[in-house]
Amino acid sequence: MEIEGTLEGLQPYAIHDTRYYRVFYSHLDAPDQILQCQLPFDALDADLKPGDPITITYLLKTVMRIGRRS
Repeated sequence: MEIEGTLEGLQPYAIHDTRYYRVFYSHLDAPDQILQCQLPFDALDADLKPGDPITITYLLKTVMRIGRRS
């Protein structure tokens, strides 16, 4: 399932030299509710910045990928 939203923030971190991001985002239908997830660096578009429109891909209520909304 894909949901449209807005990127609210990114917090990079590393575990054993592998890059991850704590991603803060909101859905378009609930812009006041900030959600978060943790993703590896290759599960989101590299050039995303806070405020960018995004598409959140869910599988069984788990975020699998975040990409720029076209």
